[in-house]
Amino acid sequence: MTKQNKGRKLFATTATAALVASAIVPVASAASFNDAGNIPTWATDAVNRLADSGVLEGDTKGNFNPNGVVTRAQAATIFYKALGLQATGGENFADVDSDDWWYDAVVATSPELFQGDGTGKFLPKAQLTRAEAAKVIVAAYGLKGEADLSTFSDASSVKAWAKDSFSAAVANGVINGKGTKLAPNDSITRAEFATMVARAIDADSVASNVESVTAINATTVEVNFKNPIEDIEALDFLIDGLDVTNAVVKQTDNSVAVLTTATQEAGKEYTVTSKGETLGKFKGVSAVIPTGIDLTTKSVQGKLGQQVTVSAQVTVAEGASKAGIPVTFNVPGDDGTLSPKLTAEVTTNEHGVATYSYTRYADRTDTVTAYASGDRSKFSTGYVFWGVDTILKIEEVTTGATINNGANKTYKVTYKHPETGKTVAGKVLNVSALENINVTADKLQNVTINGESVSQLSNGTKTVAAQITTDSKGEATFTVSGSNAVVTPVVFEANNTATTKDFKYEASDLQATAAKVEFSAVQAAYKIELTRDGGEVAATGEANGREYKVVVKDKDGKVAKNETVNIAFNEDLDRVISTNTKAGFVNPDTDKFYPTSGTGNTNKQISVKTDDKGEAKFVIATDSLNENDYATPLAWIDINSANAKSGSLDEGEPKTVAQITHFQAPYLDGAEIKAFKTSGGKAVTKFDGNEVAEFKAELVNQSGKAFTGGYTLSKITYTVFNTGANDVKVGNTVISPNRSETFTTNGESLKVESAEGKTTSVRVVATGSAAKDGKDYAFTAKEATATFTATREVPNSYTGEMAQYNPADSGTNSNSIWFAGKDPVKYAGVTGKTFKYFGANGNEVFGEKAWEELLAQYDAANQDVTASYIVDGDTITFKIITVGAASGVATDGIQQHAPAAANNAPVAKTVGDQSVALNGTPLTFTATQVASDADTADTLKIVTAYTDNATVATTAVAAGQLSFTVTPATAGSTNVTVVVTDGKETVNVNFKVNVSAASYTTLLGNPARAYVAPKASTVLLTSPTVTTAGDITVGDGSTSVNVNLAAGASVADIATAINAQASSLVTAVVKGADVELTSKATGVTITTADASSIGTGLAKTGTNGAAVAAQYTFKVDSVPTTAKTFKVAVGSDFYEYTSTGTEVSAAALASAIQAELATKVAASNANAVAFDAKYTVAVTGDVITITQKSAASTTSQLSVTAQ
Repeated sequence: MTKQNKGRKLFATTATAALVASAIVPVASAASFNDAGNIPTWATDAVNRLADSGVLEGDTKGNFNPNGVVTRAQAATIFYKALGLQATGGENFADVDSDDWWYDAVVATSPELFQGDGTGKFLPKAQLTRAEAAKVIVAAYGLKGEADLSTFSDASSVKAWAKDSFSAAVANGVINGKGTKLAPNDSITRAEFATMVARAIDADSVASNVESVTAINATTVEVNFKNPIEDIEALDFLIDGLDVTNAVVKQTDNSVAVLTTATQEAGKEYTVTSKGETLGKFKGVSAVIPTGIDLTTKSVQGKLGQQVTVSAQVTVAEGASKAGIPVTFNVPGDDGTLSPKLTAEVTTNEHGVATYSYTRYADRTDTVTAYASGDRSKFSTGYVFWGVDTILKIEEVTTGATINNGANKTYKVTYKHPETGKTVAGKVLNVSALENINVTADKLQNVTINGESVSQLSNGTKTVAAQITTDSKGEATFTVSGSNAVVTPVVFEANNTATTKDFKYEASDLQATAAKVEFSAVQAAYKIELTRDGGEVAATGEANGREYKVVVKDKDGKVAKNETVNIAFNEDLDRVISTNTKAGFVNPDTDKFYPTSGTGNTNKQISVKTDDKGEAKFVIATDSLNENDYATPLAWIDINSANAKSGSLDEGEPKTVAQITHFQAPYLDGAEIKAFKTSGGKAVTKFDGNEVAEFKAELVNQSGKAFTGGYTLSKITYTVFNTGANDVKVGNTVISPNRSETFTTNGESLKVESAEGKTTSVRVVATGSAAKDGKDYAFTAKEATATFTATREVPNSYTGEMAQYNPADSGTNSNSIWFAGKDPVKYAGVTGKTFKYFGANGNEVFGEKAWEELLAQYDAANQDVTASYIVDGDTITFKIITVGAASGVATDGIQQHAPAAANNAPVAKTVGDQSVALNGTPLTFTATQVASDADTADTLKIVTAYTDNATVATTAVAAGQLSFTVTPATAGSTNVTVVVTDGKETVNVNFKVNVSAASYTTLLGNPARAYVAPKASTVLLTSPTVTTAGDITVGDGSTSVNVNLAAGASVADIATAINAQASSLVTAVVKGADVELTSKATGVTITTADASSIGTGLAKTGTNGAAVAAQYTFKVDSVPTTAKTFKVAVGSDFYEYTSTGTEVSAAALASAIQAELATKVAASNANAVAFDAKYTVAVTGDVITITQKSAASTTSQLSVTAQ
C-alpha cells in the first residue's frame, strides 16, 4: 500500500490545542472505569488516552461497556469533544431537539462529518457501522493514502461510497481488519471505535518519515526519523514559538536528531517543522523542580500478567506550574528473569500527577520508588504485591453503599498464597477504617468493626484494629456498624509475633480496601402506606375499633422489615384546637384502650413494628358516648433517635396521613363467620391438630363486630370445604381432601376437627336468616378458614423453647432443631431452601457454621432459648427471642445431640487404563470398585461420571447411583472422571479408557482376581513347656536355626532364647501363656520343630506369608473371516498371534492364541520371551487365563486387540 503525506482539512483545524494535545500524549494510567478489567488489551491504551483527555466517558454507573455498540449520537459527541468543535449553525433534523444531550454534537459535526438519512432525520440512536466509522474518521482527521483492499476476504462487500475511506483508513493503520475481514456492515463496538480514533490521532500527529517527536527535558527535543539522517544541517529545523539553538545527530542512534531549545513552557504543544513540512508535535516539559513527591497509593496488589498502575503527586513552590514535570519511576529487579529492573520517566499532568504502568510474570513484592528527575532527593516509596491471583480481596456480603444508622454491613475477606494462588487458612489480618487512621481524636468517625472502635491516632496514643483469621477456605468475615459516618474499610496484614499482636497500619502494608460506606438515616427516604380495613363509618365503643394496616417501603420500593412506625392522630398534632379527637388506640389483644399515659403505648400515641412483609396493624376506637366523633391516624418514622420512638414528629421525617374514620352508634351491617377455639377468646385461623375449630356465624355492625340489636339467629347452613391433605370431620361425618359437605343448624355454631390429629385445613361458608319483630333477615356470611397443625409438627410460623439441636454431619436428623414437645425441623441442608438466622440482639448470623457456634454457646452456658421459626415460601428464618438461665420447666437448657464420629471421606482407588473394543460390552464399575470408605456404614454412590471426549465414549450413571457404565463410541482415547460421595463428602477418580477398533474378544477380568501382597508369617507356640534341655529348630523354608532351651524354661525364657539365637529370622514376644513368633521377611512360612521331643507345644507351622498372584481373563467371542493379528498385552508386556481366518470356532481360536506364546518363545521372539517370563497362559474352551508367575503389586491392565 502507498501512504501519502497527510494534511488536516479546514474542518479538522477547529480543534483546540489543549484537547488534541491531551489526546496524543501517551498516558500510562488506567481509566477509572468500574469494568476496566473487561476492556480488551488491544484497546486499553486507546481507551485510557481518550478517557484521560475527557473525550470518552462512562455510563451513570461508571462503566465503559467496551462491547456496547456506538450510536451516531455517541460518535458525534466523541468528535465534538476530541476536535474541540463549536456548536454553531442551524439544526433542521426532525429527530433532534435542543434539549437532547447530543444536540450540540450533532450541530457541530453536521454536515461536514454526518449527514441525515435523506428524509430530514439524523437517526441519533442508530448504530454506527464499521463502514460509516471509516468514513467519518477519515473525514475528521483529513487522512490521505491508498491501500490494496483485496487482501481482505470481504473486500467486494464494501460499498462504493466507503471504498476510498476504507483505503485511507487501512493505509494509515487506523483499520487493520476484523480477522481477515473488513466487516463493513458490522456495528462497531465502543472499544473498536476508541481504538480507531486514537490511531487516527496518531496518524495525523507526525510526518510519514518520522517515528516520533519527544521532549526529553525543558531544553531538549528528539526527532526520531524512520531512516538514518544524512545531512542534519539541510533539515533546517524550526519550532513554532520556541528558538532552536542547536541540532546534532544523536551519537548512539544516527536516525535521531537532538535539538537544543530555549526553555519550554510546560504543557504547551509545540510543532516541529523542516523546510516548511510539519514533522510532528510535542508537549513542553517543565523546568520546575518539585518541592516534594508522594506516591498516592503506597500499597498496590498486582495479578501476574496484568498491568498495575502507580501514581505520584508532586508539590511545587507557590505559583509554579505542576504540569510537565519529569518524574522517574524505578522498580528494582533481576535482569534476565521474569522480573527485570524497570525504569521509566513520565511527565505530570496539569494536576501534578505522573502515572506509570507495568506488569510482572513471577510472584514477588516490588519496592517502587518515584523521584523528581531533576532532584533525586525528592522521592517517595511504595510497594506492589504480585501474585498468581489477587492476594487479598474484600467482597460485600451485605450490599448497599448507604446503611441505616446502627445497622451492620458485613464483608468477606479472602487471602490467597502469592505463589500458588490457593487460599490460605489461619492467616491473621487487621481491619480498620482509613478515615480513622492517623487523625486526631476529634476527627474519628463513629464506627465499630466486629465491635471494636477502630482508630489509630496521629499522636500515637491509641491504636485499635479488629483482628480476623481466615478459615479452612481461606476466608474470614467482618462487620462494620456506625452512625452518621462515612468510612472506607481497609484490611491489612497483621505482623503478630509469639508475644505481641500488631494492630498498626502502615501505608506500605499488603492491604485491600472496600468502597466507602455511609451510615445514615436511610429511613428518611422511606414511604409509608396506611390502609383502612373497612368503610369510613365505624361503630362507637372500644370493642368496635377500626383496624388499619401499615406498609413501609424503602426508596427502591422494597418492603422494610422490622421498622418501627409511630402512630398518633392528625387532629391532635395539627395544632388546631378545634380539630382534637376523643378517639384513642386500642390494644388488639384485649379490645381495651391503651393507658392514658406511661412509657409505652398510650391511647393517644403508639408504635408498631413491621413484620417480614413490611406490614403492621393497629386499631382505633372511641367511647360509646362519643357518637359523631372522628379520627385521622398519622404515621411517621423517627430518624433522629436511636430507639426510633421519639415522642414528636420532626420536620423531614417520613410521614403519611390515613383515611378518616367517623364513629356512629352501632347498627346492623351484615354478617360474618369466624372460627374460635372451644376454650373461647378471639377469632383465630390456626389450630393444633388435636384442637376443635368452632365456626360461628353472627350478625355484625359497621365495624365488623358482633351485633344483636334484638335479632335472633333462626337457621344457619354451613358448607365445609376440605382444602388440606388429610381428613376432617364434623361430628361423625368424615370429609376427605378436595371434598365438601353441608350442615344446617338452628342458629348454633359448627365444630370442625382434624380426623386423626394430622395437619390439614378447611374453608367454611355460612348462609342463614335472623328474625326481629316477626320479620326475617336473610344473610350470606363471608367465608372463614382454619388450619390444623399436628401437635408435634411445627407450623410455618411458630415460637417456642428450643430443646435440642443436631449439628451438621451428626447422623439421623442432622442440621435439625427440636422445639420442646415438637418434631425436629431442619435449619440447613435442604435443597431449594434459603435459611436465615438472627441472634438475640437482632443481628443476622451468617451461615450454618456461625449458627451452630451460637447454639453451642447457649448449650455450654446451660441456657433456655426461645426462638421463632418462620417459613415464607422457600425462605426459612430462625430468630432467637430470649435467652436465660435454664428453668427446668421444659428442658434443662438447650442440648446438643451427641455428634457422630468424625466422617472419613471416601478415598479414590487406583484404576488403571481400561481398554474396550468398539463392538465390545460397555465397561461397568461400581462405586466401591473406584473408591473406598473407612466408614463401613456409609454407602458410596456415584454423583456423576463424564468423559473429556464424548466422541470416543459416553458415560451413564445407573439408577440408585451405585454404578456407572462407559460405552464406546469411536476408536480413540478419553479420560473418565467419576465423582463418588459418601453422602457427606466427595472424591474424584480419574482413569483412561482406550477404545480400539471392533474386537473379537471380551475382557472378563482385569484382573479377575486381586493379588494379595506378600506379608509376614506368624506362628503361635501355645503354652509351651521344656522338660528336657535341648534344641528346637526355627525355619522359614530356606533357612533354619537351632535354638537351645534349658530344662524347665518359662515362656519368657523361651522368647528370650529365640530372640537371642534366631534373631535373623523371627521376633518372639510373650502373649500370656503363649509365645508368638513373627517372620522378619515377607512371603515366607515360619515353622518350628522339636525333633528330640524336649517338651510340649514347641513344634508348629505358621501362617502362609506368600502373595497371591494377579490373574487376567478374556473370552474369544467370534472368529474373523480374514487374517487378523491379535495383540495380547498386560501393561507394556505383550505377544501377538496372527489368525489364518479359517479357525472353525472361538475355542479353536482361543487354543491357537494360547499355544502361540510357546511357539514365539521357541523362536526367541523378544516380546514373547519377556511376556513368558512374567505370565503363564492357560485356555479352557474359549476362555484364556493369564496369571503372574511371581505375585507382585501391579496396576497393569489386560488389553486384547485385533487388527
